Amino acid sequence: MDTLTEQIKVVHKARQRANAGRQQSERLYAEWLKENEAIIGAAVEAKQAQEEAEAKLREMTLAAYDLTGDKKPAPGVGIREVARLEYDKAEAYEWALKHALALQLDTKTFEKIAKAKPLPFVERIVEPQATISADLSDAVNEIEGERYEQGE
Repeated sequence: MDTLTEQIKVVHKARQRANAGRQQSERLYAEWLKENEAIIGAAVEAKQAQEEAEAKLREMTLAAYDLTGDKKPAPGVGIREVARLEYDKAEAYEWALKHALALQLDTKTFEKIAKAKPLPFVERIVEPQATISADLSDAVNEIEGERYEQGE
């Protein structure tokens, strides 16, 4: 049992170090954001302007294609034709059932149903899973207290 209690202390200290590092990182990142707010704001505005300009260029390219039928209406822009399928979902599902193709089990929903109403072909298996308390301070204090009482 000593190795288990020693490992509890190791995990507790590792969590403390990780938490301190995370807090320092978050503090420094917040400071960096504040110090660079103007630069970050300008970068966001530039990205938005780029996206708007590109959307307008795509719109103009499509308009030129509609007008001329030319897939390369200007240097640097072009038209790519992309095929898209449209179909009735219910009809496609019926086809998939009939042909036993393109079917996939929704396991999340199936397992909810199987938990609510046991099915004869579903076996419920219970497996032990180790847990670690989110805060090991009390555990370490308890371990240290036991060692003190035992005269270690």
